[in-house]
Amino acid sequence: MSDSTAGIREPSRFALLASAWTVAAFQLRRLLTRPRLGLAAIGAVFPAAVMLAAGRAARGRLDPDLSVAMLYALIPEAVCMLGLLVTMCPAVADELERGTWPHVAVRPGGRRALLLGTWLAAVIWTSAVAILATGLALSVANVTDPFAVARILVALVLLSCAGRAALFALPAVVMPKRALVASVGVALVVEVLAGVIPAVVNQATVSLRLRSLLVDWMRWKQKLPTEMQLFIDPQPAWVHVLAVAVVVTVLLTAAVLILERRQFPPSEEI
Repeated sequence: MSDSTAGIREPSRFALLASAWTVAAFQLRRLLTRPRLGLAAIGAVFPAAVMLAAGRAARGRLDPDLSVAMLYALIPEAVCMLGLLVTMCPAVADELERGTWPHVAVRPGGRRALLLGTWLAAVIWTSAVAILATGLALSVANVTDPFAVARILVALVLLSCAGRAALFALPAVVMPKRALVASVGVALVVEVLAGVIPAVVNQATVSLRLRSLLVDWMRWKQKLPTEMQLFIDPQPAWVHVLAVAVVVTVLLTAAVLILERRQFPPSEEI
């Protein structure tokens, strides 16, 4: 069956949003299985276990700023990244494996609704797990103001999930059968490697924005050594939030355009 839907009128913007929300709700129900809930529980508990072990190793004298830095590495970076790899990468592959792709492809706006709905579901699910992990970890971590740190980490979690889910949408539509492996490579090259290179290339990474916001909101700018300031951007917080929004828009638009024109051979629909 051809993926072409020429001659079918495209749905209105409101209808597309409604369809995307329907897809998101369906994807979230898919995630409510014992294996997925078990993985979510491990992800939520893991940062607290690490912080508890670090506190015991330091005999209760772990520096509060170091605790916040560890929480940032464990939750907005590690937990969010792993959660999004599990939820965003199978966006198209699941439909191909189940043989439901032809039904998605022939519906007006079906491809866009599938991608945007899966992105939204991935952001909601991963954010919920990461926020739960934040609460558990803060209950055992040595920080000066847990409520202020919680607000900062929750904001970083939301930005991390939105940005990284949009980033992983590209491998999901370009090479759906190998989306997980490709997404890991993209995360390592773009977010880890390019994100720490003090050059123009890191301006388009989510990791630079998250680090800069953490330093700004924690008021660490005066404490950072001169050489470490190369790895942050001194722009105001609203600039970083806007930059993440632009990245999300550009990446999702690119992924939608690719998916709209992508043709899958019959062998991939089995």
